[in-house]
Parts: sequence; structure tokens; C-alpha cells
Amino acid sequence: APFYGTYETADGGYMAVGALEKRFYAEFMELLGLPDQAPARDDLARWEELRTAVADRFRARTRAEWTEVFAGSDACVAPVLSLREAPGHPHLAARGTFVDHGGITQPAPAPRFSATPGAVRRPPSTPGADTAEVARDWGPVSYTHL
Repeated sequence: APFYGTYETADGGYMAVGALEKRFYAEFMELLGLPDQAPARDDLARWEELRTAVADRFRARTRAEWTEVFAGSDACVAPVLSLREAPGHPHLAARGTFVDHGGITQPAPAPRFSATPGAVRRPPSTPGADTAEVARDWGPVSYTHL
């Protein structure tokens, strides 16, 4: 659906859109500046045209500009953040989505339960550090079926 996906912005960033319900979609189209200029949401035969109209609008401004436009709205639009940006985002920081362990920022354990909270006890392994152990766990591999 054209109202559920990601769209590139003028600066090469992306915005994520999830305006599935009609009331969210209406606000999305209003803030995007296309309320009466795009095909109807329910006209599946014109979805490609609607997708193109939305994509063209998003390419008209930067990710930061669109983030500001949609901030505090119910339009179900948010910036797509890089892994370097995500830990500093106010929403993710408030939820404790990332933790710092030994100077390395990494995703916090999920799901989180009040009676049995998870915790990061060690930093992530370096690439390839556990290859031999994992291969041993898989056991011998037979290539005769290939």
C-alpha cells in the first residue's frame, strides 16, 4: 500500500509511513500537502499513481524537514534512523532501547519483563570469534545431497 512503506527524501534519507487507518491517512495526506491532489486511497487500480505522488512529495524536502512537519502528529510517519543515530533519538532513549556496555552501544534485551528483567552482561563478540564453536554445534555436514 502506498501509505505503508518507506520513501526517500531530498537528502537521500528515508521516512517510514504507516498511515493504515483512515484518520491517520487523512492527517498524513494533509501534512504531506496532497489532500485533494492524489488518487483516492481506496482506488487500488491507482495505487501506483498514488505511490508516485507521495514519493515525489517526499523527495521535495530533507529528512529533517519532513521530521519537523510530522513531529507531534498522528500521521504515523517517522524518520528512518541509522544505527549510529537511533540510540540518541529521544523516543528510543526514553524507552531504554539501547544500552552502553563496556563502551559499546548495543540493543537492550527484549522483551523486558518486570519480574525477570534482562541485562547485557558482556559486549558483543567480534566477527568470527565463535565460528568454530558454532560449527561444532552443527556437527558434521554432508554434501552428498547437493
